Amino acid sequence: MVTKNNFLKILGDNILIGDGAMGTVLQGLGIFTSPDLFISKDESSFKILPEVHLSYLKSGSNIIQASTFGANPIKLESEGLLKEIKNINEKAVFCAKIAVDGYKTSNKNTITSQKPVFIAGNFGPTGKLLEPFGNLSYKAAVEAFYRQADILVSTKMVDIFLIETMMDINEALAAIDAVKNTGQDIAIICTLTFNEAGVTIMGNKAADSVKTLLEAGCAVVGANCSVGSDKMLETVKKMREADPDAKLIFQPNAGLPKFSEGITSYSETPEIMAGNISRYLAYNPSILGACCGSTPKHIKKIAQLVKKKSS
Repeated sequence: MVTKNNFLKILGDNILIGDGAMGTVLQGLGIFTSPDLFISKDESSFKILPEVHLSYLKSGSNIIQASTFGANPIKLESEGLLKEIKNINEKAVFCAKIAVDGYKTSNKNTITSQKPVFIAGNFGPTGKLLEPFGNLSYKAAVEAFYRQADILVSTKMVDIFLIETMMDINEALAAIDAVKNTGQDIAIICTLTFNEAGVTIMGNKAADSVKTLLEAGCAVVGANCSVGSDKMLETVKKMREADPDAKLIFQPNAGLPKFSEGITSYSETPEIMAGNISRYLAYNPSILGACCGSTPKHIKKIAQLVKKKSS
């Protein structure tokens, strides 16, 4: 595990590269189920998931997210997979670990071996609204996320936590509290999902969220999903204006989704996405990656963009 202070030291004035979508790559391989269901039902996941993670590492990623986005107990119960919670979370982290170990071994004694690489335990939403808009209490949300966090910490393979795609800042805070309740000093990254104007569906504003999430204990905060890389720029501006010194992360979608014959595709090519994200650089982000619709090719272009800036 990497502590908050150590993670911030590693970041410094650098820009780390996140990964991209897992589901998009799996879909390209003809696998149309969610990663958690894929892990629980198909032994080939032990081969395929590490290969996808490795492809992101080779493309320039510093942070690999274990496929645990939907592996909290509330979400799994809705899918009839609650009894598989330990198995799914542990297997997902193990698949990421296989990729990281393979990457480090193949790049031993090279310049690339000095590249920092982290496995992130990934939290997504429960799929239920918190009170007063829904029936899920804050306490129940914390307990649910704690159950998942405890499993992930117990693997001793998770370096950091990445909480993402949160539409309600209170659910994000519940996930943060859950990680802190494990008693581990581990770096937490948290991103909300905003519309083009920098507001979540629940009315949380990008500028306000920076202070709230940092005060809750996060090392890095920002935005992911919801909009394409061009439309996220307004949120980038608002979050930087809210705090000139905050460590920020941005991981937009690869444009807008298009549906054809049961297959989802996205409008932004790797070149278009990198061109849009180049406009983020003026606002000093600390981590750049991508979300839905992205592939290792998108990440490679973003990594090249960042390398060119720092050279």
